[in-house]
Order: sequence, then C-alpha cells, then structure tokens
Amino acid sequence: MCTETALRRENGDRFCLSTAQAETLLTGAPWRRFLVIGDEVADGRGEPAEGYGHDGWADRVAASLRRIQPGLAYLNLGRKGRLAAEIRSRQLGRVLEFKPDLTALTCCGAELVRDPFDADSVEAEFDRVVAPLRDSGGDVLLVNWFDITRFSPRSSEETERLRIRLRELAERKQAVALRHGAIYVNLAEHPAAADRDVFGADGSAPTMRGHAIAAASVIQGLGAHLTGAGDACR
Repeated sequence: MCTETALRRENGDRFCLSTAQAETLLTGAPWRRFLVIGDEVADGRGEPAEGYGHDGWADRVAASLRRIQPGLAYLNLGRKGRLAAEIRSRQLGRVLEFKPDLTALTCCGAELVRDPFDADSVEAEFDRVVAPLRDSGGDVLLVNWFDITRFSPRSSEETERLRIRLRELAERKQAVALRHGAIYVNLAEHPAAADRDVFGADGSAPTMRGHAIAAASVIQGLGAHLTGAGDACR
C-alpha cells in the first residue's frame, strides 16, 4: 500500500501502511476467498483526497491479501443504502455460494437515520449473517465505521440522538463478534476519527484518506488475529 511516488500525503500519513508494512502484518495469511458485504461504505464510495489513492478500503485490503495469496478470489457486494435485513435477505445467499474463508461486513448507516430505531433487530440480523459464515469455517470481520456525528451539520439535538445510536450499534456489533468468535475493528475509536479530512464535504461520507486509514486499521486487525493478539474477538 501507499507506494506510488505521486501519493506523497498518503506515504507520509502515520495512520497509513506501506506495502512492506502490510505484507509483514499479513505474513502467513491463509485466506484465499475474500468477500465484502454491506452498504456504501463497503462498496468503497468516497470523495477524492489530494495525495491519496482512489481505491476504497476493501479493495486495498484485497490487494494486500493478494500479495500474500496471489490467487485470491475477491467479491464485493456492498450496495448503497442497504439495511442489515436487506444484506441478509439479498446478499447472504450469494455469500454462501461464494464460499469465502474471510468475510468483511460493515453497514448500518441507513439504520442510524431511520425511525423507529431498533438496535435489537439490527443485532439479530447480524447474528443471522455471521452465524452461518462462522459455522461454515470461515473468518468474519465486523467493521464499525468512523463517528459521522463529529462534523455533522445537523442540529445539536439530532447529532446527540445519532451519537447515542452509534454507540449502541458499536456495542451490538462487538457483542456479535464476541458471541461468534469474529474479528472486530472499531474505527469510531481511531485517533484519526477526529480529523476533519477523514470525512467529505457533508461531514458523513468518507474521503479517500478515510478509506486509506480504514484499510490500514483492518489489516492491523487481521494481523493481530493471525498472531493471536489485539482486538480479535476469539
């Protein structure tokens, strides 16, 4: 990652990883079939950021894994606006057909602004997705995205309501990860989450700097899992 000379800001970003660093962290990675499901965050949407690459976090992770496993099969089913229930009903069948040995799941942007907000239902849907994937013998990675309320143009009352929901969803995702022995990466607690340029003009959508940092964090989480350390909930 971050090797092109044109990507000067990315190369110097302390929250990014170089190609060599990523390869070191992923040494011995066994995964040969990597699949990503979720919403627009999963599919790599984001605003350009000067000095950073144009690939979303999942594409970056796949590229790093492919350096370890050159024959890596990679499929991204992320779609804008997908609810957790829609991910299960529309994507899980294709997921199981693909037979991934590593699946990454990130979503819930739509749930955050949806009324009524039902965290119990979201957690149940996550259980219904993660359980069969773990039962099939594959690893599952749950990614909790950056806190979109930090630079929100919304009213203070609405921002606080979303912040409470974000915290609850993060707790539910972590609970699912712990229950099923999945890997959990919480970007909401990343130090870069306080940087304005991680988010686009609307304060919610990520920039490509956000994607670069997310990819680095995911690779670090996978590396910790491989060595039996860190935030792997196993």
